[in-house]
Amino acid sequence: MYFHPLQVPLRDGRSAVIREATREDSAALFELERAIVRARQGIVKHEDELPPDAATFAAQRERAGLMKTDGSAFPLLVEGEGGVLLGEASVLRIGYRMLRHVGVLGIGVHPSAQGLGVGRLLMRHLLQWVRSHRDGDGGRVLRVELYVRADNSRAIALYRSMGFTHEGSRRAFLRADDGTLVDDLLMGLLLAEADAS
Repeated sequence: MYFHPLQVPLRDGRSAVIREATREDSAALFELERAIVRARQGIVKHEDELPPDAATFAAQRERAGLMKTDGSAFPLLVEGEGGVLLGEASVLRIGYRMLRHVGVLGIGVHPSAQGLGVGRLLMRHLLQWVRSHRDGDGGRVLRVELYVRADNSRAIALYRSMGFTHEGSRRAFLRADDGTLVDDLLMGLLLAEADAS
């Protein structure tokens, strides 16, 4: 399982590279995570809840299974000019055999790259990669799901445009910085259905 790097256009006319994330990207991914958390939009954690350093962050990604190369994880990133990390996304499959056909999607775009089409590029190529993968026994991902804050209308619109549907809500799931209680939405995409349409 390998994702071949691609040159992709951004909305502002510049180009970027979309490629598989590796262990060597851990420090840059840590800085991306910090920038996203500092922007305080669409996120559910605070900066003091992040790992203390890039090495700890890398160890957490490793424990989560995001560096596996056996078809359990599909981690992508977008690099701008000069190797600047603009965004990352991944699908991580659930490990239990009865749930192996399900992948959970996570995505983050650097605040300075918002509006450049980075999220859409990541989603499109990530879902293509997931669709094309087959396990040694023929198994594959049939369902991709994600969670999104109900007040993140920009992300919800992107997910809907990619075929995800709203399947449920966890009411008053998180408390925003201003104290407002915000619902968390579950959105899902059945790949077999999406491929048939």
